[in-house]
Amino acid sequence: MAPKEPSFFNYNCRQKGLGWYLQLFEGSIDSVTDERVDVRGEISPNYAVMRPREVRLAHDLFPDLDLILIVRHPVDRMWSALRRHWTFSYLDGVGEIGTDEACILDYADQYLSDAFGDYRRIYKNWATVFGSDQILLLRFERLRSDPDETLARILKFVGVDPDLEWIRSYRESTSVPNRSKADVDMPAYIRYYLARRYLNRTKKFNVLTDGLVQDWVDDMEACVSEASSIWEARYQLRSTVRYRPVQWAHRLLDPVRMWWKVKRARENLPEITTDVGSVEK
Repeated sequence: MAPKEPSFFNYNCRQKGLGWYLQLFEGSIDSVTDERVDVRGEISPNYAVMRPREVRLAHDLFPDLDLILIVRHPVDRMWSALRRHWTFSYLDGVGEIGTDEACILDYADQYLSDAFGDYRRIYKNWATVFGSDQILLLRFERLRSDPDETLARILKFVGVDPDLEWIRSYRESTSVPNRSKADVDMPAYIRYYLARRYLNRTKKFNVLTDGLVQDWVDDMEACVSEASSIWEARYQLRSTVRYRPVQWAHRLLDPVRMWWKVKRARENLPEITTDVGSVEK
């Protein structure tokens, strides 16, 4: 694996170039056999919200990529992102911030914050360009409930024979610290607001994936159905005054901004040819 989050395809392809990206994998030598490994990878969560023009650039560079998309209940994902935001903002009193509804809603309504939970759009943007057979869809919950088998699926997908004994020994000897400091429960209205926001998009993603997240849909429908008419009125008011105008503005400006962004990237990537995809898998 390359160092975490190089964010090449949506950021550093313009600033650092293809040579910089390929160098991240140059030291890929098996510690046991001393042979060069044939499969390399990296993880950059920001790739999820890349626009179609950016995805096409990635395809032009590496048409044979194996793509892994891990999806999480959109309400829980947003709450996790909020906790991380509070943790790394270095603000005092994160507990109080965690109960400030205005602060929470302002963050949740930001264009990119909202886009990370729109799995239907994320999946379609990538599958339209690469094809669904190049995408492995995984649920975050499976990583927790059955990490060994989930990793085995990933290894098979990228063409590596899974060694379950090695997977278990590696997992047992490795710890990942949870550095979130905002240990607060999600307020009831925030849960309703996020469930209401993501319900229709999650329904469409569920249809697109043949029922992969039906339990998420059921959970959000139950949350929305139990809400009061006052909560629905508050939701509609904020959507009209704040959320929708921001979304519309981005949809108007994004095509121009993405055209310019990708144009600059292509100018800085003279190495792009039909053979680049064979350089690295």
